[in-house]
Amino acid sequence: MPSQALEGLTTESGWKITQRLDKPLGTGGNFCVRYFVENENGETGFLKAMNFTDSMDDLVQLQKNVNEYLFECNILEHCKTKKLSRIVTPLDAGEIIVPNFPPKLNKVYYLIFEKAEGSLRDQHIEVQNKKWLPALKALHHVAVGIEQLHNIDIAHQDIKPSNVLAFINDDFKVADLGRVVDKNGTSPFCKLPFPGDHTYKSIEMFFGIQDLQFITRRSCDMYMVGSLAYQIVEDIPINASVLNEVRLIDSTVQRRPFQEALPFLLTSFNTVLNRYEDKCCTLFGEKTANSLTNIIREMCHPDPAQRGVVRFSDEVNRLSMRRYVTRLANLIRSASIAGVK
Repeated sequence: MPSQALEGLTTESGWKITQRLDKPLGTGGNFCVRYFVENENGETGFLKAMNFTDSMDDLVQLQKNVNEYLFECNILEHCKTKKLSRIVTPLDAGEIIVPNFPPKLNKVYYLIFEKAEGSLRDQHIEVQNKKWLPALKALHHVAVGIEQLHNIDIAHQDIKPSNVLAFINDDFKVADLGRVVDKNGTSPFCKLPFPGDHTYKSIEMFFGIQDLQFITRRSCDMYMVGSLAYQIVEDIPINASVLNEVRLIDSTVQRRPFQEALPFLLTSFNTVLNRYEDKCCTLFGEKTANSLTNIIREMCHPDPAQRGVVRFSDEVNRLSMRRYVTRLANLIRSASIAGVK
């Protein structure tokens, strides 16, 4: 397929495609092929080539795929214009013609980003010897990134370890805006209750709760950020731990309506967090463990009506990421003083 035949080609803007990465990157219904690129100034980057081959015989699906790509380009450019410091924005975007493929098949759309050192997943979750202070800094950077998106009325909807990229000097940015939803409803995914990776969706969605309001999108984003804080210690999303625990109480719980299942979920949630806090006490000390656990307790509360800072009656303030940005910054300072490495 043409998206896998880009090595050695050069884009019109002067980026030479030097090496293909073996592992494909999932993105919605399509998949992307990834490459390293370099320009004449010696700058290196990362190219994401869109694969539309499977939809070439279906003009409706092909147009849908192209529209999704163009939407992502527009959102990324908007974020770049707004100077969102914790969002990965592109160095270049466009299309490239691939030799030896017939017209219609020979055009590949691409995005080029600054080259990352890795992701939260491969640097701080799927590793043996974890570095806790950089991982906590990553959480803070993610919270800042999501706050920046929410401030311009965009919900990310696909926050997970592989979508948090690591750069030099423990600098982290939120990546992959291919599934975002905007408040104005221009996103191709605005009619989907949850367009991201369903492994990470907030727990009420496992019980059929669906709501297309933008404030609900923010609530889900908040849940996923809190889940990252849980996952850097426990290696799995918090919804998986809670569902595993609740099945020990009632193996049929996921066949119940959400409000009927909620008491079981709350009990399991508290059990899971108590274990988490005990583990964090050993890793970070009591003060940091208590602060981090309370942040997760608020951000990942199983009852969406109790999620966030509940002393605020209006949803916008209750689900604001600003307070968690501040609390995570304070947590990192205290953890550093306490000698967390």
